[in-house]
Amino acid sequence: MLSNLIRSEQHFELIESAIGWLESGGRIALITLVNIEGNAPYPVGTQMLVREDGVFRGQITGGCAEQAIADQAVHQIKAGQNSVQRYGLGSPYFDIQLPCGSGIDVFIDVGQSLRDLQCIQQGLEQRKIVPFEIKSERLSFIKKYYPTPRLFLLGQGPILVSCAKLALETGLDVLCVAQNEATLKLLKRASLVGVGLNEYRDFSEVYDKHTGVVSLFHEHDLEIAILSQALASEAFYIGALGSKKTHAARLDSLRTEHINEVNLARIHGPVGVDIMAKTPPQIAISIVSQVIDSYNKSID
Repeated sequence: MLSNLIRSEQHFELIESAIGWLESGGRIALITLVNIEGNAPYPVGTQMLVREDGVFRGQITGGCAEQAIADQAVHQIKAGQNSVQRYGLGSPYFDIQLPCGSGIDVFIDVGQSLRDLQCIQQGLEQRKIVPFEIKSERLSFIKKYYPTPRLFLLGQGPILVSCAKLALETGLDVLCVAQNEATLKLLKRASLVGVGLNEYRDFSEVYDKHTGVVSLFHEHDLEIAILSQALASEAFYIGALGSKKTHAARLDSLRTEHINEVNLARIHGPVGVDIMAKTPPQIAISIVSQVIDSYNKSID
């Protein structure tokens, strides 16, 4: 079933690129944001990748200093030396200013081995959190690589399609199981892949602690077995579409399956952040926002 997973464009991009560039005989620098003084658009641990010809991928400052960082990284690659560089407040590069007068420190690592990167990639493919120590004379920093979170969508209608599109835009992988042929056609029209509900009943291979599930069924008797299975898993998020009355009936049905109250409380129902959403895209925004909020809290 996971062969039908739709991959976000952000899926392991830097690690895959680094491996590819090294395998082709190139030299690289992996740059990690290790300290922020003030505010910054990206959190500590964010990375960029630079090739010896100056081509780079990733963002650390939102466009303010990427070219300067890449230029310095090329210099460090040629010198064969790692380096910690300051940009913005307190930096020797007076012509590079960061928003709100902030300062950042980045570690430019030119010694990443192909074997280490392949180990990181393997761990991520196995859905593991991979800690990686970044060390120099001036710092010791643990960078954690997280598997790409995924959103498992089941049900029918345009809300499912809007959720899938928005989730992909925000960096989540997506798996869609459509209740009917009409929803499969909607997915295809949106250039998305979906599978029919009648093809599967056991979804246990899908669930892990980096997976969220949203039930978007209109016939709610179809979701009870699916929600029971989700509640038995480590899924970081479980949500279900419907009114408060519908959700109360849903919980009663799940109680007959001997689901305890602690587990029942894991279900977000009615699903989504209350933004007075009126249309399928607005409802999708409310749902995906709640999913992202839950995931970010789960990995803090």
